[in-house]
Amino acid sequence: MKALGISIEANKVIFSALENDSNQTIKESATETRKLELKDHLDSSGVRELLGEIHAFLGAEAFDKVGIITRGTKGRFAASPISFKIEGLIQVYPGIQIEFVAPATLRAFLKKNQNPITAKFSYQKDACDLAFYLLNQ
Repeated sequence: MKALGISIEANKVIFSALENDSNQTIKESATETRKLELKDHLDSSGVRELLGEIHAFLGAEAFDKVGIITRGTKGRFAASPISFKIEGLIQVYPGIQIEFVAPATLRAFLKKNQNPITAKFSYQKDACDLAFYLLNQ
């Protein structure tokens, strides 16, 4: 099984892919794409380019589970509107059900189950933890 954890921060999409092998050993999946960025959310060609990059990545890797960490929609710590635009680009990918996981759910899971994988880059930590969660559901 192959799982992809996605964390969206401002105008960046951060990916971390993990997989179980036949012995149920979890390892980091060898993917080239780790982070994509929407440079100008008002430039429709840039939005289409990001859409193409996301869909090409999802199509090439054949993930069994894909999840996105939810972000706040209201209040002082609400996420940027651009991040929700990016989320929509991911959601329209056909053939894969995108699961949304609240940060509190992820924290509760990680209190009971330590992630044995350390993300290759520190900015991938949340996405890596989400991929680990998806593999263990």
